[in-house]
Amino acid sequence: MSRDDDAKNKRSIVVIKVGTSSLLKTNDGCVHLSQLCALCETVTDLKRHGYHVVLVSSGAVGAGMVKMGIKPSATKPSLARKQALAAIGQPYLMRYYTDVFSSLGASCAQVLLTLENLSNRTQYQKAKQTFEQLFELGAIPVVNENDTVAVEELRFGDNDTLSAQVAALVEAQYLFLLTDVDGLYTSNPASDPTAKKIETVEDINGLDVDVNSGAGSNVGTGGMVTKLTAARIASAAGCQTVICLASVQGTAIMDVLAGKSGIGTRFLAAKKSARGKKRWLLSVPIKGEVRVDEDGAKAVLNGMALMVSKCVAVEGTFGVQESVRILDEHGAELGRGLSNYTIGAMRDFLQRGPATSDDEWEDDLDGPPELIHSNNVCITNAETLAKSYVLRNIGTYGSMIMDGGASSGDDER
Repeated sequence: MSRDDDAKNKRSIVVIKVGTSSLLKTNDGCVHLSQLCALCETVTDLKRHGYHVVLVSSGAVGAGMVKMGIKPSATKPSLARKQALAAIGQPYLMRYYTDVFSSLGASCAQVLLTLENLSNRTQYQKAKQTFEQLFELGAIPVVNENDTVAVEELRFGDNDTLSAQVAALVEAQYLFLLTDVDGLYTSNPASDPTAKKIETVEDINGLDVDVNSGAGSNVGTGGMVTKLTAARIASAAGCQTVICLASVQGTAIMDVLAGKSGIGTRFLAAKKSARGKKRWLLSVPIKGEVRVDEDGAKAVLNGMALMVSKCVAVEGTFGVQESVRILDEHGAELGRGLSNYTIGAMRDFLQRGPATSDDEWEDDLDGPPELIHSNNVCITNAETLAKSYVLRNIGTYGSMIMDGGASSGDDER
């Protein structure tokens, strides 16, 4: 297959994520059948128009409650109860998907994943191959987290994030996050009459919004915060994200794909997206944060290694070769990478102070001078990804010019 053909196939992939509140009438104790059928019709129409479609569906816990006749209460169920309800609800929900898709002349497949699966590069590649084969067979993948074993992911509600990681995995062009609001607002429109909808987001770090007033329903686990996290991941992977109303998804999705504006909130994709190993890094669970000084930020944004000496603070529980979020001095996310040191070792370095320069560092005594190697950094800063940078005279890194960041053969693998 030529590179042009490969690019064409990438543009034809759409990922749609639908939440629990859009699929179930939990208060009434039933499936929201008209909305589920409309969603399946949209997916089938997209398939007929030549798109490969992946459906990331929440709702296993809620479906389990519907199946068992359990009404939602003010208190969220325990983690163990959620996992048991998910085991009951997942096949119940898939039966609906199978029946509706079959009536529309389409076949679907169940794919259960966890973030831990995707963080293992071998399993990541196997999952990628599975999706490719499902596309070749003409089946529609219906993806959900494997809630019965995904302890941390279920607790924090990362199905939005999972959908972004699936979009990165299959190299999708669009990720649609269907929800019960018609986009991202400056504040909660239900409680603030001055709230305004944001139609287009170019830089997530530059957003001035209040997203802490809603963290999802007692049955679901999502909220606007997780949608912003998903949009950041998808953007870095070169995928455009759209948050829109589930109730009008039939026309909304088609209109967006037709190039129409003013629908939901659109997060623009990075012009220079992560590839190969760096794309996989977006799927590795974050174990901590590293805050860097100005020189360290410039190095990271220009595709260089992050030196230990440029780190000013650390948080979390990360170990060797575990993923950390790289932040600048103001707390804005620059990228993500695999640390060469444990958080304990980094705290020791920080307590010692800047007595040792990078030039005097001895690998056999101190370990590598890099906290994160350049091959193990994936930039997520949207402003950086949209530009070509010129780097000159940034402290100990020397004087050099870089166009769009350093390249590496490992980045292609």
